[in-house]
Amino acid sequence: MLHLSIEYKFSNKPTSNRLEHPLLVLLESVNETGSINKAAKHLGLSYRYVWGELKRWESELNTNLIVWGRTSKGAALTPEAMQFLEEVSKTEIDLALQIAHIKNRVEKCVSVLKNSRTMHLATH
Repeated sequence: MLHLSIEYKFSNKPTSNRLEHPLLVLLESVNETGSINKAAKHLGLSYRYVWGELKRWESELNTNLIVWGRTSKGAALTPEAMQFLEEVSKTEIDLALQIAHIKNRVEKCVSVLKNSRTMHLATH
């Protein structure tokens, strides 16, 4: 079973609203490069490690993620893996909208605090 944890941070620096998960990173890299070997190099990992992780995730999820056996043609994601990436993309869009809403509410709260402090200082 996969568990989901969402955290947010207050920062003066821009941050990414991307969902991050090791499987997601692997699948996106294989999809972009068309090869497990190229994906491994792109990620700075060994081919053996990436291959092993993909196999482990397939076993854990009980589904195929890679069309195996295409040696000379590279690697391709299964329709299920492609659908997973599409759903993650949709989720990131939804999440970005929610984050924008939360950001606006937090900015209003901070504004109230700043105005309260200014008013308090002005009365003395």
